[in-house]
Amino acid sequence: MVKIKIDGIEYEVDEKKNLISAAKDAGVDIPFFCYHPKLSVVGMCRMCLIEIEGIPRLQVACNTKVTEGLSIVTKSDRVKEAREGTMEFLLANHPLDCPVCDKAGECQLQDNSFNAGKGNSRFTLEKRNIPQEEIGSNLIINHNRCIVCYRCVRFEEEMVGESNLGLFERGYHSIIGLAKDEQIQHNYQGALADICPVGALLNNKTLFKSRVWWYKSEESVCTGCSTGCKTFTNVRDNKMFRYMPRIDEEKDQYFLCDKGRFSVDWLNSNRLFSFYKDGEANISSTVLGEISEKLASAKKIAVIGGAHESDQNLKSIRESLSKIGVSFVTEARVSPEQYKEPEQIDFLYTTDKRPNTKGALDAGFISSEGIDSIRSAAIKGEFDLIFVLKENASEILAGVPTGSMVILDTNLTEDVSKSKYSIPIKAYSEQSGSFTNKKGWSQNFKKSMEAPKGLSSSGEIFELLEKKILELRSKPREAAVGNH
Repeated sequence: MVKIKIDGIEYEVDEKKNLISAAKDAGVDIPFFCYHPKLSVVGMCRMCLIEIEGIPRLQVACNTKVTEGLSIVTKSDRVKEAREGTMEFLLANHPLDCPVCDKAGECQLQDNSFNAGKGNSRFTLEKRNIPQEEIGSNLIINHNRCIVCYRCVRFEEEMVGESNLGLFERGYHSIIGLAKDEQIQHNYQGALADICPVGALLNNKTLFKSRVWWYKSEESVCTGCSTGCKTFTNVRDNKMFRYMPRIDEEKDQYFLCDKGRFSVDWLNSNRLFSFYKDGEANISSTVLGEISEKLASAKKIAVIGGAHESDQNLKSIRESLSKIGVSFVTEARVSPEQYKEPEQIDFLYTTDKRPNTKGALDAGFISSEGIDSIRSAAIKGEFDLIFVLKENASEILAGVPTGSMVILDTNLTEDVSKSKYSIPIKAYSEQSGSFTNKKGWSQNFKKSMEAPKGLSSSGEIFELLEKKILELRSKPREAAVGNH
């Protein structure tokens, strides 16, 4: 830590941080466009101009090293005039289309224009007009809005490891465009739209779907893989529209991959809301009653899956099974990737597609035998009941008789029609809890959607079964006492 002065006030800041980030930690916001804490510093936008004591010319904050005794001024008339000039140049050709731009409401250009701009422009000539282009399988570019901050080019080269975009022409004619004949296909087109500080890069999948101020947002965690990226959920009319990255500089979390970001359809459609018996919709009392009776007389059961469930649900399920008193085996590892350390497919996405494999390991929701041995035992009929928690039972338990199978899922799958019983459960977004990612970080997520009335979580389902079984077992004793 070092001591620096900002606008005459002394602060203690982290010397390892960029001056913009260090100032923000001290409660001082320095406006910027091209700077990003995970990308190289280029000083292209000239928005973060400041005065440094002892240096006659204005300097860019993003390229100023934090050192002991540094003294800067961020709010002088000179700095204010320079930022107003920068904004005037950036807006010279920018279309006034905020009412129809998807970035409106979360746009740095809007924020900086309001906070550091003049409010009027001396540029009266016709603005340049370049046609919009599709440059990716889910990415469009509006050249007229682009301020040439170079963030997108740097992100691709430095984070993704590809060079699909480049800066072409000079001066007034400068343009960001494809450097290759092919469109962008990688897993970070959503991140490109995120880091664009204006509405130049946008995703087709979310284009014109909703205004950002209509969303209800909660802190959450991506369920796409074992990395467990922090997110904000964007919900409107109880439907999930998108995920946005929740930045955590301490844990080096800034981005989301497309696999996790756009995996929202399963929350909004094809949901399982009814209890099923023999592939037909039934009432909960019948299904839970029959399962309870089978559990009460069972010698051994298996619970397969669980790596999609929260730490709290896994703990609750094991506690309920212990109280029921039946011999049981649990195994959350249902794919080969879960039996080893996850491998990186790219800089975020991993081979383990489940968010809580590590949490299941920590909770003891695993067996010594492994899934292959459990499958063999199930084929031989060694389990009276097999519960499958949000996994593909047909694939994992191929050859196992479906008459002993109980499916707990959020969605209506083919397994529901094939299994003896099926139970609807809440999605992660309809409850609060935590997932433990591949690094062992327990990360909380908050409830962001309302579950249909009567729907329970997987943990609550096993609590209900526990209660029913204890009631069944107490009836003979009550009858004996009454006869006596």
